[in-house]
This record gives sequence, structure tokens and C-alpha cells, in this order.
Amino acid sequence: MELEVKVPRTTKEEKKGVLLHWYKNDGDFVKEGEEIAEIMIEKVTLHIKAPAKGKLRILVKENEEVSQEQVIALIEA
Repeated sequence: MELEVKVPRTTKEEKKGVLLHWYKNDGDFVKEGEEIAEIMIEKVTLHIKAPAKGKLRILVKENEEVSQEQVIALIEA
């Protein structure tokens, strides 16, 4: 089973952001609730946490533009 890791919606307007940093590498095992990425939208830094434990599959590279609710990774639980 795969779970999606999404950029959270921070505003009603469609705002773009940047994926600043992955704390884990593609293929790493993550724990539920562990911080896995850092995103900046409108000068606000968001820390993205793993929704479940499992193997992380990264879909978006560091410094790439992201949209709210965009899937940035999958967790193979």
C-alpha cells in the first residue's frame, strides 16, 4: 500500500512554494510523524512529516517549485 505525502494547503488562494530540503533520502525507511522535508510558501517554512512508517519514495527534487496539495512523495507501507 502506498500513502501520498502532500504539500499542505496554507491559504485559500493557490500559492506556489519551493521544496527546500529533504531530511531523508529516496529509499530510506521513515517513522510515522518523523520530519522528512522542509517547504517554503509565502515566506512561511513548513516541516512535512511522514503520515505513516515505511519506505520513502521521493517524487520532487530539492529547489523545485511545488503547489499546495501536490504529492511530493510516496510512502510504501
